[in-house]
Amino acid sequence: MAAYPGHDACLPQQTAAVLAAMQQQPDYAVLQQFSPCALHRLLQGRTLWVVGDSLMRNTYFALRCFMLDFWNHSLGECAVSPNRALQKALYTAADTNITSSMGSRVITDVPHCVHLLAGGRICWVHSVRGEEFADANPQAPGLLQVLQKTVASPQDVFFLNFGRWHFTNCRGLQQEPYSRALQQLGQLYQATKGSFPHLLFKVPAHDHTACKDGQRLELDRCLPAGRGNYSLAVGRSLTNEATSILSKYGVPVLDTYNLTVGMHMAHIARDCLHYCSPGVPEAEIFAMYKALRRQGLTPLSSSSSSSSSSSSSSSSSASAATGGSADAAANHVCVPVSDTNKPPAGWSAYYDSLVRNSTSKQPMALEADLY
Repeated sequence: MAAYPGHDACLPQQTAAVLAAMQQQPDYAVLQQFSPCALHRLLQGRTLWVVGDSLMRNTYFALRCFMLDFWNHSLGECAVSPNRALQKALYTAADTNITSSMGSRVITDVPHCVHLLAGGRICWVHSVRGEEFADANPQAPGLLQVLQKTVASPQDVFFLNFGRWHFTNCRGLQQEPYSRALQQLGQLYQATKGSFPHLLFKVPAHDHTACKDGQRLELDRCLPAGRGNYSLAVGRSLTNEATSILSKYGVPVLDTYNLTVGMHMAHIARDCLHYCSPGVPEAEIFAMYKALRRQGLTPLSSSSSSSSSSSSSSSSSASAATGGSADAAANHVCVPVSDTNKPPAGWSAYYDSLVRNSTSKQPMALEADLY
């Protein structure tokens, strides 16, 4: 059974089908040479921030497996910082009170990381609505502003996605809030790229969810694109909007939408939104790596990596209230996180109302069912 809804292993024939599709790509020979070693060299001394909804959570899980030989299993999964107040501030910035286009609420995961050997981390930050990413309101700053002012370092990489909670195949796109969130992201990147240059926005993958009367139609198997009683223009509109808006600000965009249109066979059981592993998530890791290299990202010098690694095991007494490499290194001290999908009391009023303060047996909605 999957640890989270929306995540599961592929059947062998599913992985084989994805591999067969990848063989038709012009860079398949390069993919055959891609290894965890190459990604490890790129991430040493850096944090890769994987930020988004449950599809990006699957990317984090895929990265965790892909880098299995290169992260410190003795530590398990760690908080983004040993500073409890900072942990809560980051959670608050990532969390949202805004519902999906279907009117559903999310229970946000507790942010957490795996620490790479010889320095570096891969961190998962769950944030489903674009409005939370780069809001310029100084009273309630966006998630990226909080990250950049606290735990992130200039050499870090931000791998971002939002969009799924702004549309469904069956009801279309919430155009205005999606476009506004993209503009906020572009403006923030333009203002901060001198300090935080390594950012990549991934457009949502194709959703093969079938529809009937404006509602999700659950089938025994996912249908090919165009046969589920929904307009193919819906998914493509997200990609076009992201590319059009973000390109004005110079934000690098990773478009894997066309790659996934034909991957109806690669979803988890009875879920035509989330993709199983190994399959599409791994193909997108390769696409991410290529995009970062095209941007000019190169491995840090050995001295920088060594400094980051030694700082990761040093005291955490440095302040977490300001940015900078010294503070960020102090934040790399591992504080284990055991319940990554159960926020502590007082962090999420919504979760507390359902679980801690509720007198009813109201079932919690699963993110896989929210679309």
